[in-house]
Amino acid sequence: MLRRTSVILFLGLGSVAACGGKGPAAGGSGPGSSAPTAAVKLADPTSESIGGIGIGDSAAAVEAAFGAPTTKGEVVEWEATGDRTSTWTWDGKGLKLEMAETSGGPAVHQLSVAAPSTFTTSRGVGIGTPFAEVDKIYGEFRGQGRQEGEPERWTAEDGIIVGSVYGGTFFTFVDGKVSSIFVGAGAE
Repeated sequence: MLRRTSVILFLGLGSVAACGGKGPAAGGSGPGSSAPTAAVKLADPTSESIGGIGIGDSAAAVEAAFGAPTTKGEVVEWEATGDRTSTWTWDGKGLKLEMAETSGGPAVHQLSVAAPSTFTTSRGVGIGTPFAEVDKIYGEFRGQGRQEGEPERWTAEDGIIVGSVYGGTFFTFVDGKVSSIFVGAGAE
């Protein structure tokens, strides 16, 4: 298993839609909004979205929500999975997506945000949200989706994983507040 800082995607392209991708209608707070929205009932712990965009959403949905990316990286094949992805970034928005090549065109494979992002999850958590609030909002998912032998990781020091390292939402904290959010698989 690799650390979150060296993300290797476990899910194949055939699994992208099965991860519960959510389009803009999923109820996220929308681009640029830092205001929390009412709690959205997630289908499972791996079906989270950021700014209304989730795993499996199309390039058109991404650009409608976030605008055109500042950069679209070269398509590369991930040796561990065979997936072909490119990294899309939005300068000044703290937003980065891995976009997978699919038969229907590029689709979201992973999402991550860090400062200065104002995008939030479907439940209103964004950069700067205190640990206690994230724990309260996502506590109902504690332990759900974890694989046998996988550590629970649910502290401000270790972070929170909603779901599993093989597919979930990762909250990282600095000084007790969210410093980054990652949606996808963080291990193979």
